[in-house]
Amino acid sequence: MRKIIQDIFSDKKILILGFGREGRESLSLISKYIPNSNITIADRSDISIPNNISQQFNCITGVDYAKDIDQYDIIVKSPGIPEYIIADVDKHKITSQTDLFLRRFHHQVIGVTGTKGKSTTSSLIAHILTTAKIDNVLVGNIGIASFSAIDSINDDTIIVMELSAHQLKHIHIAPHISIFLNIHEEHLDHFVTFDNYFSSKCNIFLKQSETDLLFIDKNDIEIVLKAQSPNVKSKVRFVDIDLANNIQTNLCGKHNQTNASFAIEVANLLQISDKDIIKSLNSFTPLHHRLENLGRYNGIEFINDSISTIPEAAIAALTSTDNVGTIILGGYDRGISYKKLAKHLSKQKNLNVIVTGKAGERISQLIDEILQKQQDSCQETDTKAKENNANVKVYHAKDMAEIVDIAYKVTPTGSKCILSPAASSYDQYNNFEERGKHYEELIKAYKKAKI
Repeated sequence: MRKIIQDIFSDKKILILGFGREGRESLSLISKYIPNSNITIADRSDISIPNNISQQFNCITGVDYAKDIDQYDIIVKSPGIPEYIIADVDKHKITSQTDLFLRRFHHQVIGVTGTKGKSTTSSLIAHILTTAKIDNVLVGNIGIASFSAIDSINDDTIIVMELSAHQLKHIHIAPHISIFLNIHEEHLDHFVTFDNYFSSKCNIFLKQSETDLLFIDKNDIEIVLKAQSPNVKSKVRFVDIDLANNIQTNLCGKHNQTNASFAIEVANLLQISDKDIIKSLNSFTPLHHRLENLGRYNGIEFINDSISTIPEAAIAALTSTDNVGTIILGGYDRGISYKKLAKHLSKQKNLNVIVTGKAGERISQLIDEILQKQQDSCQETDTKAKENNANVKVYHAKDMAEIVDIAYKVTPTGSKCILSPAASSYDQYNNFEERGKHYEELIKAYKKAKI
């Protein structure tokens, strides 16, 4: 890593753009290998930069933190910095922790991306490797930060790396083995358009070489078409998404069986025995906030699927879970389409829908419009139309406390209540983990309070 850092940053005017976890780690690594380097730190928030750092380095904070950034020779961008901030900057100047890490270790990396399923698939691959006693490390959003893992990586270590669109945006080289699970509308508040978002994801194979491999689902036409571009140099392998169907696992839903099938394909490539693959699939524990069963309270089974931030995830939660009495939807509205979800909900029988936030309001409005059209077009009696309209009942809540209160009151005994918001949590929470944890805490507190 030392050579990569020295080759890229020596004698350069460096800007670390964003001083969260990645920014701090980037500063530490560059300073370690190039003492007295010319570094400036820029972050909108002045409280994110400790006093000992501000006393050692030039720091720019406040609303103009990104002013004149083109004056630097190289910019280390953190994933959370919006793309419009660097829109006019020479793209050759921009790098990131992910980019630097891949420049050094790409030949050892199994990279996993997709709108949904990244964390489960990455964790499952790492679990299979561990079961087979193969040296590995899991890095990225679900694992440890990539720079933090450097000291534990040997030449034979397999690196499983979860990669978001933010992380892939500015890479110059891609993983040796890339997995592209799926693509749906997401993060439009950051990328503005779906094409921008999709293009960033596609770097996971567009930056591969002839000796690299790409695993995709042949049924995902949008990804297949991109992968068939003349610009793609890597070898493409289509995954049999039914591979995991006959293996007993703790994973719920068809989407998770697809995730497991990708993991099995990679394990087969690495010549891991069927015995170890099956053993690992049987022992794998589903991740928190992903169709996580929280237990039964007052006769209601509560499920936490807070990771659900797109409509397709909420639909998957409904179709993979039986006897759902209530689903909780909504949150921060990023402008993605909810028509497909609303249409799916309007076809459900005896379902309570609790909505919150701007996204919830929009989902509710779409459901009302669909049900109204169904009622208007009904050629039978008014009574029959009203019965159809009564199959889906929508409740509005201002926050999670009110959501849980309504859920306990309206969810039929013996049925299930799922938090699967199909929206970001940023209107009330810092992330989906915080949202899911609060949901669980309120469920348990409510039961105790009613005893």
